[in-house]
Amino acid sequence: MHNIEKAFIQVYVCLVLALFAWNSINTVRFPYGADYGEAPLMDQVRRIENREVLYKSNINQPPYVIANYPPLYPAWVAATNRILNIPLFQSGRITSVFFSLMSGVIIGLFSYHLTGNKWYGVFSASLFWGQPFVLIWSSFARVDLMALAFSLLGLWILYRYRDSTSGILLASLCFLISAFTRQTYLLSAPLAGFVWLLQCNRKRALAFLLVFGSAGLIIFGMINAITKGGFLMNIVMANINRYDFPHALSMGRQLFFIWPIILIYSVVIIVLTVISRFKKLPIDPGQTLQQPFIFYGLTFYTLGAIITSFTIGKIGSNVNYFLELIAACVIWSGIALKIIFDQKKTIKWAFFGILFIQSIWVLGYSYKISQLNLQDLWGKLEVDKSIDMKVQSAVQKGTVLSDDFMDMVVLSDQPVYYQPFEYGELYYAGLWDPAEFVNQIRNRQFPLIIVGGNSLNKNCCWSPSMIDAMRSNYHIESENDVLFLTPLK
Repeated sequence: MHNIEKAFIQVYVCLVLALFAWNSINTVRFPYGADYGEAPLMDQVRRIENREVLYKSNINQPPYVIANYPPLYPAWVAATNRILNIPLFQSGRITSVFFSLMSGVIIGLFSYHLTGNKWYGVFSASLFWGQPFVLIWSSFARVDLMALAFSLLGLWILYRYRDSTSGILLASLCFLISAFTRQTYLLSAPLAGFVWLLQCNRKRALAFLLVFGSAGLIIFGMINAITKGGFLMNIVMANINRYDFPHALSMGRQLFFIWPIILIYSVVIIVLTVISRFKKLPIDPGQTLQQPFIFYGLTFYTLGAIITSFTIGKIGSNVNYFLELIAACVIWSGIALKIIFDQKKTIKWAFFGILFIQSIWVLGYSYKISQLNLQDLWGKLEVDKSIDMKVQSAVQKGTVLSDDFMDMVVLSDQPVYYQPFEYGELYYAGLWDPAEFVNQIRNRQFPLIIVGGNSLNKNCCWSPSMIDAMRSNYHIESENDVLFLTPLK
C-alpha cells in the first residue's frame, strides 16, 4: 500500500469518527423522543420493569398497544437502565451507539482478514459508520443495531471457527439473540453461515441447522405458549403492514443517490466473484476472490440482505431495512479497494479517484443530514418543553393520548394506551374494531389528546370514526403546528 492511500484512509476514518461522535452525543443527550419508534419500545421497557404483559393475545382489549418486536432489546435496555440509572431514552440510545460501534468493528475484521490488509478493514468500518442511514439510525433507541451486531458476530464466529463445536454453538446463540431482537434477521446471516459450513463440512452444517432451528422453535414456542398466542399475534400477525412498491423504489433511489459508486463497485465485485468460481481472472493476481468465504459466505449474506431490503416497501418502514445491505456493501468495498490496488498504476489511480470522490460526497452528505436532523431536534426543544408541561398536568386527571408525542406520555410515567400508527394499520387490515375506543372518545374519557400537525385528518393514525368523535366532543386548539384537544364542557 502506498503512503497516499494510507494517509487518505487515516484522515477519512478520523473525520468519520468525529462526525459519528458529534451526532451521537447530541442525539443521545436530547431529553425527548428523537424518532416515533422510540416511544413504543421505551413503553415496553417500562412494562418489563413493572413485570407487565408484553405480548397480549387479544388486540381488541385495551390498552391498544402491540409489541411488534421480540423482547431482547427492551429487556437489554431495562437492564442497562437499572445498572446505569440514567433516563430511559438515553439508555436505549447508548445501547444503539454501542452496537453500531461493535458492528463496524466486526465489519472491519471481515475486510481485514479477507484482504490481508488492516487499512482496508479500517476503510470498510469507516464507510459503515459514515453512511448517512447508519449515522442517523445509530443514535436512535431502536432494535436494529443490536440485531445487526449479533448477526455479524455469529457469522464472524463461523468464519473463524468453522471446525469448532463450541464455535457453532456460540454462533447459533448469536443468531438467536439477533433473531429475538428483530425477526427479519432470521435470514441473511444464518443463510450465509449455513452455506459456508455446508461447503466446509456437511455434518457441521446440518448440526448448525439443527441447533439453531430447534432452539429457535423451542424458544418461540415457549414464549408463545406463555403469552397464550400473544407472541405470534404481536410480532407476526399484527406486524404485516400494507406494502407500497413506489415507497420501496423511492427508498432504493435514495440509497443509490447517496452511494452510487459503492453500489456499482459491490455489484461488479460480486459478479467477478461468481465468475471466478469457474475460471481464473487476470485482474485478481492475489487470488483474493478465490477465497471460499467470499463466495459461500459473503455472497449469500448479500443475497439475504437484498431479499430483506425489499421489505422496506411496508408502510411505515424506514432506512433501517437497508442496514444489512449496507454492512455487506462496505465489506465488498474493502475487497474492491484491494483489487484496485493490485492493478496497473494508471487504472488503479483512476478507480481510486472515483472511490475517493464517492467517499468525500458521502461524508459531506452525512454531515449535512446530521446537521439538519440535530437542528430539527434541538430547534423544537422549547415547543417540546411546553407540550411536556401540558402532558404532566393532564396525566393527573387521566389518560393522555398522542400520535407524534407519545414520548411525552412515556416520560410522564404513564403507560401508552393507544399506539396510533400500529393500530391504524390494524384497522385498515380489518384486524381491529375501534368501536369501544371511539365510545371512550365520545364519552370524553381522555383529558388531553395531542395530534401532530395542523389537521385531524391523519388517517394513518386515527380512523374516520375517531376523528368524528374528537371533532364532536373536544375543543381543538392549535399551537406551534400541534393540535391540543380537551373535552367540551
